Amino acid sequence: MNKWIVATMLAALAAAAQAHEGGHGGHGGHGGHAPMAGHEAQPAGPTPIATGNGGAYYGAPMPQSDALSVSEAAKDPAAHTAAPRAFSGRITEVCQNKGCWLVLEDNGAFARVFMNKHSFSVPRQTGSKAVVYGTLTVKELDAKEIEHLASEGSKPQAQELQIDATSVWIGG
Repeated sequence: MNKWIVATMLAALAAAAQAHEGGHGGHGGHGGHAPMAGHEAQPAGPTPIATGNGGAYYGAPMPQSDALSVSEAAKDPAAHTAAPRAFSGRITEVCQNKGCWLVLEDNGAFARVFMNKHSFSVPRQTGSKAVVYGTLTVKELDAKEIEHLASEGSKPQAQELQIDATSVWIGG
């Protein structure tokens, strides 16, 4: 008889513990409690918003626009800074921490592309063709910015073209 009482009490405790976890968002939520070390939620990899044209789209939907190569934009950057537009090139570097920036190269010209307000990220692989939609600027980097970008796996220059991108298409 004691075995039945102990078994019933254990079952009741297990059910209460399960109800407690379920009422607080499951195991990962911990109901506002700090997660135990090693149990922090791991962010999922970048998720495309759509696929098409032999690749994947990240960020906001990309407006229809003819892409200007990074090398053409580099010839006269001031002529292309007034409004957002599409730029194309090959990915040569990607932020290895979060995928929050990439570098596009075309015929020896480069532009660093930042994902607008860190609102999305891209896969950390290089070598693919890409089209980005955003606003081009010419940026003078200070020593702190250069050090920060280098810590993320880049080889930054003191002056570089930068694009604040709202949309990115990466070829497959």
